[in-house]
Amino acid sequence: MIEINNQYYCGVISINSKVSGSGEVQGYSWCLSSTSTTLIIEIAEDQAIDRETLPLVGYGCSGWIYEQPLTKQRNNIVSFIDTAMVLFRNNKMTYFPAVTCSCSDL
Repeated sequence: MIEINNQYYCGVISINSKVSGSGEVQGYSWCLSSTSTTLIIEIAEDQAIDRETLPLVGYGCSGWIYEQPLTKQRNNIVSFIDTAMVLFRNNKMTYFPAVTCSCSDL
């Protein structure tokens, strides 16, 4: 586990077969995850959602998402998180509204 704690955000990340992590930024929860090709950070708009509940952005809640090609190098991952947090603070991160589905009687 790698701990991050600075004046803008805090959290922990893990680099194993997959990259994962979570934390808080300005009272919002964030979640770091990876696919076979991509690093993804999600920040939930609902401040009542804790970081253990994510990822939900775009499905269960609205929020912000930032993606870049996958890397497993610690310095590159920390730099990726720093970039995402700067974009978030400057209101330049991609926002996704919540998607809700409703079924009607057939």
